[in-house]
Amino acid sequence: MLNYIQAELWKASRTKGLYVLALLLAVLTGLFTALMLFAEDFAQMASAAATTMLLGMLVAPLITQVVDGGILSTMKNEVSFGLDRGRIYLGKLAAGLLLGLGLCLVLIGGYLLAGWLILPHGDGSDNLVALAAVGFALLGSLPVWCGIYSLCHLMAMGIPSTAGWMACYYLLSFFGQPILAALAGMFGSGQTTWLLQAVIMPASLLAPSFFPNWLTWEYLLWCWAVGLGWFLVSTGLGLLWFRRREIK
Repeated sequence: MLNYIQAELWKASRTKGLYVLALLLAVLTGLFTALMLFAEDFAQMASAAATTMLLGMLVAPLITQVVDGGILSTMKNEVSFGLDRGRIYLGKLAAGLLLGLGLCLVLIGGYLLAGWLILPHGDGSDNLVALAAVGFALLGSLPVWCGIYSLCHLMAMGIPSTAGWMACYYLLSFFGQPILAALAGMFGSGQTTWLLQAVIMPASLLAPSFFPNWLTWEYLLWCWAVGLGWFLVSTGLGLLWFRRREIK
């Protein structure tokens, strides 16, 4: 499995799409960094990073396309060579997750490093609190990102057309899930309804800084429960379908 994941990462590194995506993300991060350099100090700039977690749901399908693009042209050869279908499916999934994690660490690390080198540091305790908030937001976002990416991987492996599965993903994310979450909110109120909406639309958990008192273990618990739930269900469905799919 490790060899297969390594091979998939090497294949991704040989595609132009990865470098186009990395350049695009670097430019956007650079623009956000330049904007935040007007902050009063490093702590204020670092805290702003917690508001960017929602972008993961937009980047997930792009990373999926980098890893899974052209799968139909190579799948038959891989299966004919004797590779287990589970290894193929899970290997590509793991490669995409590692690639996304690497991009995330580089971009956020570069953003924080630029702020640390340019802006005044102020009170050391404020800096630690701001960095802790960013780390807490990342820790909560990680399982949700994994769940969203697993859904993208399922769609990419199941729908032959790239435009088709991406359209399905964005329609589900920006129309289907919000409508279902709104309907859930019409029939209840309070924390139970909010949790149900989070289960229906996990991306809502990626904007923690907009919630009051979000720096709690309860929030972190729900991020991991909802994110892993989506990850396990979508991965299970993908494996079940992929093992039964007829390879032409």
